[in-house]
Amino acid sequence: MFSSASSRLLLRRLPTPLLSQAAAGSRMCQKGVTSTNTSRALAKHHTRFLSTASPPPGAQTMANANAPPPEKITPEAGLGAQDAMKLFIQHGVGRRKLNEIAAQKGKTPLVERWQAMVATYIETQCHVITLLGYTPDERGIGLYTQHLQQALASSSPEIQDMLRIAGRDTYRMVLANAFDLPLMEEQESKGELNIVDARNIMHKVSLRMQAPEVLEKVAKICSTSVVMNDSPEAQQIDMARKHTVIQQVMVDDVYLAGGSSSLVSECGFGEGEDGYVKLQFQLAEHQGDPLISQYVGAAMLKLMESAGIDVAALQQQAQAQA
Repeated sequence: MFSSASSRLLLRRLPTPLLSQAAAGSRMCQKGVTSTNTSRALAKHHTRFLSTASPPPGAQTMANANAPPPEKITPEAGLGAQDAMKLFIQHGVGRRKLNEIAAQKGKTPLVERWQAMVATYIETQCHVITLLGYTPDERGIGLYTQHLQQALASSSPEIQDMLRIAGRDTYRMVLANAFDLPLMEEQESKGELNIVDARNIMHKVSLRMQAPEVLEKVAKICSTSVVMNDSPEAQQIDMARKHTVIQQVMVDDVYLAGGSSSLVSECGFGEGEDGYVKLQFQLAEHQGDPLISQYVGAAMLKLMESAGIDVAALQQQAQAQA
């Protein structure tokens, strides 16, 4: 999904909007299902299955190569970071990469292009936060997000909403460019999806995610291991494969199964890939809703367990990094 409500549960950290997966967050939501270490671990790894691409460049700029990371950040800096993201997505290397992804429509499977889109978003975000003094990697993104959340906690509701909208719009811009759809124009004419409809849609999605046939399909595909040894690298490859399986099943068997009677079509977004992308675009407005996060988080837990992903290990990792 990137799903909006997933955006952060599936990347190394999904687009800030899905703050969803998204990032929004992953990008599931930043808030996750609960405040427990388990939900934080799920939120982190839910986003991973959106992207199996190589991690962003690890080299730091000369400005912060040997300097400690920032101890805090201001909301204004967060807004500036979003403006920089938009600049690169509209006019920079990010835009060129998204155009290349769009050109692969009909040639490359949706999940592969979605993963490439997420990788482009993360890479662009890494470049931006590096200029603020953070490392251009998963740890840097996590620290930047933590500092921004701390800054927002004491900010006015107006500032909080400004940053939410900035992140949402950046993510939507990425979606529109990656799939070459006039999503921004359509949204302006139709308006936002209301919260009641968004919750109803994601409740349907969560129920479908937990359908016995869906869980059984994920378990069957993931039961065959391709790991040749127990090395950390091999385990990471196997984890990435399982996350990709989950996303493929999400697309094929949750959102698009049934053609003209699919869940996406039933919700009024049309058929096929374009309908799926349009739905994710609209859900970005509500990716931080706690009820939607609860729906998707509980269902994603079931899928991950069916895939053989050790959720307890994720909890331990979250505790170690807390």
